[in-house]
Amino acid sequence: MESLRKIGLVLDRINDGVEKVAVNMAWVMLLAITLLNIVQVFYRYVLNNALSWSEEASLWMMVWITFVIMPVAYHKGLNISMMFFRDMLKKNRLEFIIRCLFHAIVIVIAVICFDQAWQMYKGGSRIELPALEISKAWVYAVMPPAWLILILAALGGMIRDVIGILDPEAARLREDAAESAIERRAQK
Repeated sequence: MESLRKIGLVLDRINDGVEKVAVNMAWVMLLAITLLNIVQVFYRYVLNNALSWSEEASLWMMVWITFVIMPVAYHKGLNISMMFFRDMLKKNRLEFIIRCLFHAIVIVIAVICFDQAWQMYKGGSRIELPALEISKAWVYAVMPPAWLILILAALGGMIRDVIGILDPEAARLREDAAESAIERRAQK
């Protein structure tokens, strides 16, 4: 069980590092989209000369934001969940077993999506975006790493939940402590 904890800690450190980079990338892209839209409005209504590429650039930055943040949201548990059923289980072995099954499903889906994203990336090199005049592969470049990072996040969650199956009380105490820390940070 100690080796599982160590592997889980390594995956958590990797996911925490990825989170810092991803969140900062998303903020920069969100700021760029905002500034780009302000410039577009200025060019369109003040100079009466619309930029041909700004809407396409904004659209693809939104796609990048989605894929950059997707693994972070999963790792933090910010995805949709049915709280009613989760609260009924009260962090017992059954909940941890169900969560492991969920992580396994996510891993299978992410592996399939990684393969498809890789095919899109390779195929995108032959297509040029008309307004931006760049290869569509640049747009698709975010997808394969995002799916790989999601797999790492799901593996980390699965390891935590396997530990929960083996020792539900210790896992419950760890999760309660983590939730308390989050609540304290939110109150500041």
